Amino acid sequence: MVHGLARSMGLPHPPIALSVFLIVERAIRRAWQLLRRKPREGFDLAAAEEDGLTNELYEVLYDVVFKQALVKGFDRELLRDVVREPKLRSYNRSSLDKMPDLAFALADRDPVAVPTQDRLFVECKPVDSDHTVGAHYCDKGLIRFVNGEYAWAMSEAMMVGYAREGYTIRPKLGAALEARRATIPTRRFPTRCAVSRATRFSEQVCITEHDRVFPYPGTCTQASSITIRHLWLRRD
Repeated sequence: MVHGLARSMGLPHPPIALSVFLIVERAIRRAWQLLRRKPREGFDLAAAEEDGLTNELYEVLYDVVFKQALVKGFDRELLRDVVREPKLRSYNRSSLDKMPDLAFALADRDPVAVPTQDRLFVECKPVDSDHTVGAHYCDKGLIRFVNGEYAWAMSEAMMVGYAREGYTIRPKLGAALEARRATIPTRRFPTRCAVSRATRFSEQVCITEHDRVFPYPGTCTQASSITIRHLWLRRD
């Protein structure tokens, strides 16, 4: 629960509508489909490292899917911009160089307390034997939404997994979170989104919710919980 001073300061920012997440997820899926079926010459999806793969996804998402209006609603009426790795500060300014993988600036948002932090933030991680769900996806990705590095003014965010064969959200993510109750406090373990559908190249979105362990800036109020939508894209 958010009390007194935090509420009066407008934190957290108003929630992002489910319809927005669904449009963005459809666009990411479409970009992934294009990457699998028609990759640019010289790009090898199977061999690509994390940064190269995320950059490729970003460019197809913005330069093709967005530009060509391939997904209904994924357009200028919804978005002001899509940026890869913007430099943003952590909640307490201990770092000025936090760089979530993707940031979607929404076009139709009411005034908020901290406009620089008002985005749909997405972190992308490979999921395979070399990048495990616990040590990599959770400890180097998801935790950043919990400890105030990313999306600290928001109450929702998103994770994308580039998953190899044999790696699925359930049971892999649930087991990893169960083992990390002390560092990633979890209120809601992976629950399938009822209005999300799996595709040939992607899983049904699952939702988790986590308590956060930092105070809002300028207050003594602990930040509200954050809901994370998990979209895993099949790499094999």
